[in-house]
Amino acid sequence: MSECDKGAVMTEFSSTGWIALFSDRQANVEGWDLVTRTALVADTEKGLLKPVTDYSDFQRLIYAHKVIGAIPASPGYRAHWADFEGGVPRTESIVGWLVTERAGVLPLTADGATAEDADLMLEPGEEAPFA
Repeated sequence: MSECDKGAVMTEFSSTGWIALFSDRQANVEGWDLVTRTALVADTEKGLLKPVTDYSDFQRLIYAHKVIGAIPASPGYRAHWADFEGGVPRTESIVGWLVTERAGVLPLTADGATAEDADLMLEPGEEAPFA
């Protein structure tokens, strides 16, 4: 399963708004079984959707932001973390805004991660404060 591969990058959003967590991986919930109401994930090796309960290491479902659109960011918008890793500040460019079903918009960085946990959103020309 491509989205259930070991070592896959954890994501915060999905097309359905739900993510299945397994022992050491995650998968986007692609839909729901209409009879059992069990979450379904893609098994790309077999080319079908399988219930999460078919996997012995399935742990639970978690809510993820359901993306309903995307807007490119104007140049110059940045996300700033005062204490990113090991006390080092970090600033990253915002390349777009993900429009979500419940949360409004999420800033998106070039590496495909959301910056919703940033300490500050900087407008073009605005500098990050010094600690």
